Amino acid sequence: MSKWMRRAAVALLTLALPIGAMAQETPGRSVTMIVNFPPGGLTDLVGRGLAAGMAQGLGVPVVVQNRGGAGGSIGAGALAAAPNDGSTIGFVATASLTTLPHMRAVPYRAEALGYVCRTFDVPVYMLVAPNSRFTTAQSLVEAARAQPGQLNFATVGPGSLPHLAALDWAAAAGVSLTHIPYQGEAPAVIDLLAGRVEVYFGTSSVASIHQLRRLGVASAARLPESPTTPTLAELGYPVVWSVLGGVIAPPGMDPTVRQKLERACAQAVDTPEYRALLQRLQVGWAYSDGAEFRRQVLGESLRNRRILESSRLLLE
Repeated sequence: MSKWMRRAAVALLTLALPIGAMAQETPGRSVTMIVNFPPGGLTDLVGRGLAAGMAQGLGVPVVVQNRGGAGGSIGAGALAAAPNDGSTIGFVATASLTTLPHMRAVPYRAEALGYVCRTFDVPVYMLVAPNSRFTTAQSLVEAARAQPGQLNFATVGPGSLPHLAALDWAAAAGVSLTHIPYQGEAPAVIDLLAGRVEVYFGTSSVASIHQLRRLGVASAARLPESPTTPTLAELGYPVVWSVLGGVIAPPGMDPTVRQKLERACAQAVDTPEYRALLQRLQVGWAYSDGAEFRRQVLGESLRNRRILESSRLLLE
């Protein structure tokens, strides 16, 4: 983690301290935001920034509660079982809703959850170590074709959006690589830098922190944070993948309550503080209301199911 991200983590973590104190002074008048990843990671930092903005819009504290583990399904499950009176919301990366339910038994259904707003978009990059023998995506493809199944790629875990992006790209390129899943970003990058894995599918932020070489990005167009990095579509592989995230709610929430949360989210997403945070983290700004966010999640779920089925990774 870079010096800036360490400082941001400390600063945003401290936001919960006065909020917690305020919640004790006004019991029953705070909102709990369950973040489905551990403290200090990208989802957590973005969620804390949004929580601060939503607290202003709602006029009550928004207290972040981290419930990481099992690819985000523990936090999503906790949110699904929470009271639906507006006292608990969730901040999630969507793979826990669009991929994991197709791969393992989880205590929730994406279509049953409430959707408040989408708030960020993180395109997936194809990354290699600074001293990698691969300087272009084409050189990697040529090596993979010459040695089917011999090259390997790392992701933050099976069923993650980067994992599916890699599978989609490999199918488009007509190559076979071996997946090496890791429990988080740090160990994956350590092995990438040590040469134990050849390529990592991850974010621009991690590329900047570790000075990784960007071979391509699975976005519709080149991105401001790395304008010289070609899109995979430019290279002949028409794949577009982003890690989406936003605010969800327990099933059965009263529409009036959900709409109040949606208004607060829309206001928070549009603040200069939130936009500046995303820019520093190299995270794309995105906003969709609850209805559109639900449509995006369910559409992504169908696409992910097809890829998992073709890769024989569906839950039997």
